[in-house]
Amino acid sequence: MSYKIGSGGIFPYIELGNYIIHIMTNIDLEMDRDMDFCITTEKICSFRRENIPPKELADLIRGGEIYGQFSNADLVSLIEKNQNKILHFIENHEAYMRGPPYPDYESIEG
Repeated sequence: MSYKIGSGGIFPYIELGNYIIHIMTNIDLEMDRDMDFCITTEKICSFRRENIPPKELADLIRGGEIYGQFSNADLVSLIEKNQNKILHFIENHEAYMRGPPYPDYESIEG
């Protein structure tokens, strides 16, 4: 499965197979770094979590708690296989927000 960082509008996103993972932060408020996390496929929202702190989102993925909230086994498999890259994207979101060239996510193992 392909894993690619793209950029459209203000926020970078992850292309993961047929899914797109959007992570957005409130860029107007310097102190508010909570994220909106959304996974879409063909304009259908497969998963959405709003106003979640980055650490909580990372813990949700790292601990596997997020998988029970998906109804699609393919999506679970994609997230599991690319967990470290997704966590890198979350934990280094500000660096990705600066735009290309993006941090070296391709060398990160699943």
